[in-house]
Amino acid sequence: MRNIFPKFEFHYTYLIMALGFVLVGYYKNLLIFTSIIVIHELGHYIIAKILKFNVVKIVIYPYGGLVKIEDSINKNSNDELLVAISGVVFQSLYYLLFMFLAKYNFFNDYTISLFKSYHFSILFFNMLPIINLDGFKILNIILNKFFSYRKSNIISVYLSLFFLIILLFFIKDNFNYTYIFILSIILKNIYVFYNELEYLFNKFLLERYLFGYSFDKTKIINNYKDMYKDYQHIIKCNKKYIKERDFLRKMFDRS
Repeated sequence: MRNIFPKFEFHYTYLIMALGFVLVGYYKNLLIFTSIIVIHELGHYIIAKILKFNVVKIVIYPYGGLVKIEDSINKNSNDELLVAISGVVFQSLYYLLFMFLAKYNFFNDYTISLFKSYHFSILFFNMLPIINLDGFKILNIILNKFFSYRKSNIISVYLSLFFLIILLFFIKDNFNYTYIFILSIILKNIYVFYNELEYLFNKFLLERYLFGYSFDKTKIINNYKDMYKDYQHIIKCNKKYIKERDFLRKMFDRS
């Protein structure tokens, strides 16, 4: 039974933020804000479980949450896309349910206003193409349709930094300690992802070598670093073209 229910972890930055809300008496704000995040992340969790992803835990941050998944990089991109958009879908369903109940006077005007404000803020923020946000995951999946796995990740880092600068421009007049927490986490995530680019690519290759994935589409490439997700490859090696499986066998058996 323990594998059915998600393991929740509340990041220390969320706990600091929550303490701040409690100290100033914003209990309702905290409850509404947290409930939206939890529903959003449960959406990711439920679809990931249905599609048999290896879900480790749900981490709650001041700006949202993260469903930590430890699974193959070569997982089907369409399945990854379903997981990425499921948070927005579940959050939107939660919003519709709330507004349906509000229609029958279950909540006062202040509560409705709070819920709307947090719902649209979280929805907008999560769709930004910044590393670890839903927008980034969706964008990265789309980039993988047009660029190699390695290049898609590099482009994603630069786009994350670009949109972070745009975000800073919009919030500069309302800067507070909550934004400091959020931005510090985002910057750390971008830095960690950038440092792991080579590791992720090597893992991408090693998985293909160990598990012999089979894909319907084939692409001819001149350099193994140009390998794509969801494709098998014919790779140029010593002026000859060989199958991906044979190339990886030579690479890893030699090492």
